[in-house]
Amino acid sequence: MTSKDDSVRAKATHKFREELEQLTVNQEESEFLIEFFLHKLSDPQSLLDTTYILLKLSKSSKSIHPSFIKMIQNKQIIIPTFSREARINFYQIFLAFPITFELAAIILQSIIGEKDPRNILVAFQLCDAILEVKNIGTQYKREIFEFLDCYYPIEFNEKADPRFQIKKVEIEHILNKCLFSEVLLNDSILLLQDKIVSAYDRAQGSALKSVMWIIKNQNKITALQIEEIYESIQKLAEQVIMDDDVIEQIPITLIEICNNERFQKVKTKIKTISLKTLEEIPATQQGFIYFNFLKLLVQNHGETIFRDIVQIFNKKFDTKNINVTQKRLENVISAIAEYKKYNREFVSELDNNQKSLLYDKLQQGITHKMQNVFILTLKCLADIMKYYQDYQKDLELYLYNQINNRELIEQQCILDYFAKNGIVDIKQYQQLLAFWSENNQLLYDYSLTCSLYNIQDYFSQFTLGLINNQNYQIKSEQISALKGYLDNNSISNSIRQDQAQLVINHIYNPLNKNRKNKLIKQLIQFILKQFALNQNIIKQITLDYVLHLEDDQIYYYIPLMEQELNENLIQSILEIIYKQDFKQRDVQITNRKYAYKFIYTCLSKYQKELNLDFPQLSTMETQFNDHQLNQLQLYIVLLRQQMLFNNEIALEKLKEISQSHPQLLSQIIKHKDLENKPSLQKSIGEMIKQLNHKQTLNYLINQVDEEFITGLANPELLQLIIEHFNDTKIDKLKSLALIVNWCPILKKQTISRFCTLQLIL
Repeated sequence: MTSKDDSVRAKATHKFREELEQLTVNQEESEFLIEFFLHKLSDPQSLLDTTYILLKLSKSSKSIHPSFIKMIQNKQIIIPTFSREARINFYQIFLAFPITFELAAIILQSIIGEKDPRNILVAFQLCDAILEVKNIGTQYKREIFEFLDCYYPIEFNEKADPRFQIKKVEIEHILNKCLFSEVLLNDSILLLQDKIVSAYDRAQGSALKSVMWIIKNQNKITALQIEEIYESIQKLAEQVIMDDDVIEQIPITLIEICNNERFQKVKTKIKTISLKTLEEIPATQQGFIYFNFLKLLVQNHGETIFRDIVQIFNKKFDTKNINVTQKRLENVISAIAEYKKYNREFVSELDNNQKSLLYDKLQQGITHKMQNVFILTLKCLADIMKYYQDYQKDLELYLYNQINNRELIEQQCILDYFAKNGIVDIKQYQQLLAFWSENNQLLYDYSLTCSLYNIQDYFSQFTLGLINNQNYQIKSEQISALKGYLDNNSISNSIRQDQAQLVINHIYNPLNKNRKNKLIKQLIQFILKQFALNQNIIKQITLDYVLHLEDDQIYYYIPLMEQELNENLIQSILEIIYKQDFKQRDVQITNRKYAYKFIYTCLSKYQKELNLDFPQLSTMETQFNDHQLNQLQLYIVLLRQQMLFNNEIALEKLKEISQSHPQLLSQIIKHKDLENKPSLQKSIGEMIKQLNHKQTLNYLINQVDEEFITGLANPELLQLIIEHFNDTKIDKLKSLALIVNWCPILKKQTISRFCTLQLIL
């Protein structure tokens, strides 16, 4: 290690470092060796290894070596000039010892100018260690604050280089802990206030996060300081241009302040200013922010805001500014929605005079000339009319008289009102339906959707209209209404069951030429889940019946196959796929997407529910060479299930198939039941070993890596694949990519194996 040859010194130091990892060094030996290696820091050829050796030796010492301190003080060692890894090794040495005045001074001298995120984290930890010793922290508070101030708010993109393995939240936490420690608190509050009102949105967001951190973690903060912080937040809320994340974060920060019992006075001030803002400038960004804060207050069951919102509404509803009028209505509607979300009563907050005045103001909205005001008013009335039953008939009569004079969107809004509150005069509503059935099909369909709860006589017409309707928006609304109706326990179960059966019969009527529609398929799944209707339909299904349907009609039978097992149907499928004339019938199956999907779903359900042995596997084996890939997909369902029961014939068959169709092997690898079956993992490993075609093997590796690696979570199986990475059949570049991708989920021994195989080289 003192050779004149650079390479000899470097190798010797590296060898010493390796040997030292295996040794235990006592205090006396440690002091001697530290003295020696401190003088080797001037040798650039072995610098990094030397810092690792000093770190290891320091852990054997009770206190930091005096020569180390002296050399830093005399500038014989200037830590900021060293490489990133060398610097962090020095920081770790400092972190290993109790803080003294002398050590604190050299720490602050050493970390100045640090920029690497991996090192900054440890540098902040060193500052935290100094601040923990209050008298030392107070001595160096100016130096520490100036160091930390440069980094606040922290800007670090952890996604930019995932190799860092450092989370931004970790750095933010330790920086907040330092800045808002008891020693620096007063100075840092001023910094925080400055950042809150900064023109830089990232600084604003970070400062708001710091406020929440202080509330949760710093008990020394006073109510006066919190009030000063709120004044800065108030100024921030007044800014015209603001980032969306900041707009969202302000109410959350305010609610954190209000949830702390020590700051009740500040809470009262925030609530007062919030309501004043809603009264004076509701249709602004500031009004939006404060109303969101008030909505968050509703989560605290002791808080009431509805009375305050209504008082503002009653006092200043109809203004010349139409945007303000709309905003006041929206605030009442949103407040009601928030109360409902937490099952809280809202009207009980109003006295009789306020309640009556609210309805009078809403009556003005119903007759308002602006469309949006009418729609919002009616939406609000739909939520509260159960509290005004004496007025229901008069309001309904007014809406009947208005409905055919209104625009379509207003007509739909009136129908939504009827759907929510029921219909007093059903006879008059039926007259409307008769009129629309002749003059406005769109409105007729929509009216049936809204009237399900009120006019059950129209149910069959509604169902047929729903199936045949090609307007996606109306169809979506109709299905949503139907689901709500069939799920309503206030209607007798027998009625709902009969009507659900009627819907199913209409859908599966072969005369109905339905287009493929995911909404109908979802409706089928919903009905089958709610009612036991599927058994009779499934028992009547035969393969010939299905194959004579159009492919788009078969689409609706697939959810049925996921519900119940029809053994007769399965048997007919098995008979076909095992017969020699499969290729003739295959034209009927594989050239039609949903016919094939139907059979595949049947077999999947079959393999999950039955554990049977297949003597016909030998028949399949003889026919294998004649089968196309689509046919093999049907076989693979059966083979895969038999593989789980260690059926040797099935395993041999799969090995054979995997040679020519490695994508089928990919399907086997992703089977969820493999994880706890070591014997099957071994069989799959053997299948992988026998793949001797470079293109085939690389295809399989790509499939596993790109499609299944995140859900696989099976290190044992990965290990079997990894064992063959040194084979020339696998692309070296692909091997390196997989090492990077897979390392986070592999065991240390497995990663070590990479080195043994010399893959990195």
